[in-house]
Amino acid sequence: MTAGLHGVDEPGGAHGQQGAEVREHGAAVPAPPASERDLVRLPGPRRHLDRLERDLRSGRSCVWYFPDPMVDSGRAELFLSELYARFEGPIPVPGTVTALAGRTGDRDGAPAVPPQRSGAPEPDAASAGAGDHFGLWHDDDGFDAEDPYGALLGSLATAPAGPPPPSGHRGATPDVAALAPMSLGERLAKELGVTGDPLHELVRRADRLRNDVPGEDDPEDDALPSAPPLIVVRGWEEDSPEEMGRLLRTAHATFRDEGLGAGHRPRFLIAARMDDLPSTAFGVGPSHDHVALHWWWRVWTRLDSEVLLAWRPRPNAGAAEALLHRVTDAVVAEVCGPDIDSALALREAWKGGDLDSLRSALAHVLPGEAAVLDRTWPRRMSTAHASAPSAELRDAWSTGAVDSWDGHVRPVLSHRLLDPDSTELRTLVCHAQNRVLLPLVDEARTAFIDLVPGLLRKEISLDYFREQARSQYQVKKQLPAAPLVELEVADLQRASRLLTLTTDQQRRLEILCDARNFLSHLQPLAYRQLMAVAQALTSDWVADDAR
Repeated sequence: MTAGLHGVDEPGGAHGQQGAEVREHGAAVPAPPASERDLVRLPGPRRHLDRLERDLRSGRSCVWYFPDPMVDSGRAELFLSELYARFEGPIPVPGTVTALAGRTGDRDGAPAVPPQRSGAPEPDAASAGAGDHFGLWHDDDGFDAEDPYGALLGSLATAPAGPPPPSGHRGATPDVAALAPMSLGERLAKELGVTGDPLHELVRRADRLRNDVPGEDDPEDDALPSAPPLIVVRGWEEDSPEEMGRLLRTAHATFRDEGLGAGHRPRFLIAARMDDLPSTAFGVGPSHDHVALHWWWRVWTRLDSEVLLAWRPRPNAGAAEALLHRVTDAVVAEVCGPDIDSALALREAWKGGDLDSLRSALAHVLPGEAAVLDRTWPRRMSTAHASAPSAELRDAWSTGAVDSWDGHVRPVLSHRLLDPDSTELRTLVCHAQNRVLLPLVDEARTAFIDLVPGLLRKEISLDYFREQARSQYQVKKQLPAAPLVELEVADLQRASRLLTLTTDQQRRLEILCDARNFLSHLQPLAYRQLMAVAQALTSDWVADDAR
């Protein structure tokens, strides 16, 4: 049993060998990435989007904070688009437009869209076409030649690609004028099709909606949405946090002064990273009754990981092998936690095995450049269950290093698990095995108890069997015998000599008893033990009599 305690048994069978042979040449196993369609269908993100939608429809503006990697990877944009697609006629405000004049090789010093502040690498200037720049700016297929946005984009679409000149040469051409960046208010006004203060236009539309007055002067007013507009601002495309905070404060004061109720009040959705819109940008303004803060925190759950793995089914297998697959997937989900990308990769790299093979597979799956996260935050349950990361966690959360998952504050990248001297990996594996196997062991115990009265040897009473099933602790403390239905697997195995059992039944009872003891003491089962337990749990107690 010592090998089982430390999990060093080599896995047997074809699947165990696959788990041991993670990689011959050290290359990570390619795993199909989670598709956008899969991500938006997962229960955790859907629940999170539902909360945001509920707040927005109630008339509250929302600020939606994402960690930096979510923005860099494009997933923040994915979920943002998924959210505002639920609303009628949302108004996404384009990001700040600046001009970089005097580019070498540009015929007229055409302005260029600057790179996003997310830190994502720019496309190679030699290979990026005009369509790449256009895609960064706008989602439409065309534009109006008289539109300032369209004019800018038209110049981009016709300008030849070329690298920017050194900063010392920019602006050297005297006949090239740089375009001044438009403020957030100006861009919002442009999207609303007005000049001047965009809030006045929003109030006008709200009054029409409140009073149910059709458009008279402008026939296009009849096409206005029948619900308050949703204005969407991407903080990572803005240059001024103060401008975004001022817009929320001014809008709140304007709508309040106009007496707009929740059912008619335009609402704003600002998606941002912490550096894009720090809390100091809000100043003294709207209360939480009118502006709700939502954090991408406590979104991913164990259910998301298990569903994502279930959408990649394994080949058909026998009952025992299918149970082993369940245990393997549970271990993958538990070990990777909120890092769903690593969970998919580990699922491909590790088919089950001992702790050494799991650690080896994990080493090939995780990004090599990440450092081991130093866990210096307080271990508070309230932090994991709160709707936002606590102050001491926000820097780590912002960098994507930590998240709340299944009621625990968990590092997203699991490099700390690669330390062979750490017991954390063993504990996580045991938790996963417990989650799958303990309910099945208890079900097998209940099924066996139903057979006990018919298995008693001659002249052995049920009361005597219960007395003999008492543990040494119960005997020493002179505790009464437990009712038959409350006897544990160890109790049944202790008094099994009083039953007429076949060799297979006796062996099955011993296997389940040992497994229950290991798991109860947070000792993971080795692979050979797992195979024996899976076989015992997928066999019928009375199958021996049928043969």
